[in-house]
Amino acid sequence: MLHAYILIFVGALLKLDSMVFSLLHWIPSALAAICAILLVFSKEKTLHRNLSYIMAFFGLIGLVDYLSQGIFTLFTFDLHTIHSWIGFIALSLSLFNLVIRTLLKDKLLKYHCITGYAAAVFSLFALLLGLTLLLGAGTPTSYSQTDQLPASNILPEVEAKEFQGVLLTKLSEQRNNAITGTQYIDRDLYRLQVTGMVDNKLKVTYSELLSLPPYSQVVYMPCVEGWGFYAKWTGFRLKDLLNLAGLASNASYVVFHSADGYSTGLPLDYLVNKNILLAYGINDVTLPADRGFPLQVVAIDKYGYKWAKWVTGIEVVDEVVAGFWESRGYSNSADVGGFPYGG
Repeated sequence: MLHAYILIFVGALLKLDSMVFSLLHWIPSALAAICAILLVFSKEKTLHRNLSYIMAFFGLIGLVDYLSQGIFTLFTFDLHTIHSWIGFIALSLSLFNLVIRTLLKDKLLKYHCITGYAAAVFSLFALLLGLTLLLGAGTPTSYSQTDQLPASNILPEVEAKEFQGVLLTKLSEQRNNAITGTQYIDRDLYRLQVTGMVDNKLKVTYSELLSLPPYSQVVYMPCVEGWGFYAKWTGFRLKDLLNLAGLASNASYVVFHSADGYSTGLPLDYLVNKNILLAYGINDVTLPADRGFPLQVVAIDKYGYKWAKWVTGIEVVDEVVAGFWESRGYSNSADVGGFPYGG
């Protein structure tokens, strides 16, 4: 009966779309960690054995889903990476312990308890760090940010290392998440469409976008996973583009559509009052394809899933619209330091 319930639970989880904080990763992984901790206190043999199998079952599901995300960040120093290593060690110790007890039996049985205690300790730390990440505590809420300055739309095409006293993160060290991988867009064929509650629908070429007043600004891009990077962004203010289209009086929200089918949205007041940029340059070079060419939203003080890349469409509406991750449970406000889910 227990195994039937487990299969039903996993089957329901498998229907969920993949996430950066995938439910198919953190729920099974959390259950595996709890089982590993409970094993220390369970002395009855049958219960102990069943908990071991359940722990291995959920632990392997969490690991497979993590690996399926294709985001291997084991060699950078941040809270997410530390969590990944501790979780991997906890699972490895737990599985090793299960092998000792099931296959090797008496040969290495003297190590069984020691390994079990170590697995429980690592599981506890992994669980606590995972909760910290889910609560948004892994993302810095205080960081340097420069004022916007008038710039040139002709980029030097030599990567900048510093701007206004802020050290910039090298392009090669900037991490990147995408739902279907890098998009490659032809500059000559590209058209940015502005639709919805506007007086004039626009279909703007790349060269026409470059003619809008350019600005540069250093802004920190924070991911909900606990990592981020500083970059100098160069582009035009969204409000300058929207002024060309003309806004309906009841317009209140803007949805960004990307070439890969991604979407996300932000309040119109936020975009206007913050002078939010649509960037075509990063660290003084044209946005590389993997960084979002031709345009990326520079969503100041918002988590990275609001920083839409490969933007091909802008839709002005009069209500909040749930984007790709938002419709899968992520917070629509996406305020840095806030809880990433719901709201």
